[in-house]
Amino acid sequence: MPVTVFEREEHGEMQQAFAALLEESFNRSLTPGNVVVGEIIKVDKDHLVVDIGGKCEGLVPFKELPYLDKSEELSDHYKPGTVREFYIIRDFDEDNYFMLSLKRVDMVKDWDELKRLHEENEILNVYVCGTTRGGVLVQALSLKGFIPASQLRIAKTLEELVGQTIPAKLLEVNKSKNKLILSHRAAVFEAQAERRATTLSALTEGLEVEGEVVKITNFGTFVDINGIDGLLPLSEISWRRLKHPSDELALGQRVKVKVLTIDRALERISLSMKRLSPDPWEMVLNHFKEGDSVTGEVSKFLNSGFLAELQPGIEAFCSYNKIPRDQLMQGENLPFRIVSIAALDRRITLEPASNN
Repeated sequence: MPVTVFEREEHGEMQQAFAALLEESFNRSLTPGNVVVGEIIKVDKDHLVVDIGGKCEGLVPFKELPYLDKSEELSDHYKPGTVREFYIIRDFDEDNYFMLSLKRVDMVKDWDELKRLHEENEILNVYVCGTTRGGVLVQALSLKGFIPASQLRIAKTLEELVGQTIPAKLLEVNKSKNKLILSHRAAVFEAQAERRATTLSALTEGLEVEGEVVKITNFGTFVDINGIDGLLPLSEISWRRLKHPSDELALGQRVKVKVLTIDRALERISLSMKRLSPDPWEMVLNHFKEGDSVTGEVSKFLNSGFLAELQPGIEAFCSYNKIPRDQLMQGENLPFRIVSIAALDRRITLEPASNN
């Protein structure tokens, strides 16, 4: 089929444009770390050969091609004559070939884009691709990043987040150190700013509210109260002694709590679960009196003695002079006699029933 005058002119314009791109690319210097324009001139089994101008050629190994696995043929994806941008990995070798990369072009551009998003305080969606000690690994554009557990705000475990897309804000973007740190918490807080302000204005100390457990730590849990994270300390979960909040609560659980304090300037609230039920010490004299024989579960070891739980939330003290430490096991139930009760001081003293 004969070539028309128009097609010849169009081809000539494309050749001139490509030549100009090559010249501009070459003028930027062919040094590692730069991105240059090149034309694929050969597609081999495991690499591409690229003309990058200035009578220079480069190789793109298979591993530097994006989104391909080893079973795929390069010729199905790349054709001679295709003009692309390439990242220079290293200078020419003994065969006078530069080592190039296609996938790193996107990485260079994405570092620039993430830097812009960081500077403009924008939110982006990231894909959670794995977990690591202390947080989750995410894919932000084509780059790998890290969200610390302290910067997550969601009622799920780290493992349950894998495979999900979540919003995040950039905390640190450092290309030279290949360091990308993000915050899911900051993105959620920004999105809920208006809702949080409305909630905060309606809260009062002593108010009973319902919320969702969104984070569990050693010292307590955080409960989402309509957009505001309230701290429910370990000591305020139950009148009983707990070793860890997870003894009573789980992520995603709906709970009723009482608002203890509100810091409107810092948007912080403290909560209590146990104060929604009566303090067992207020009724202790209705259940116990001096001289009673009781059974208690060893709950905690102290320097001079140990505590035994008589009822949920009621612990009594027994000296090691009465029972040696090496004869005790936490969690075991033992018979006691109540020696004294000081209800206002929340103190009951015990002795072994065998001493009676």
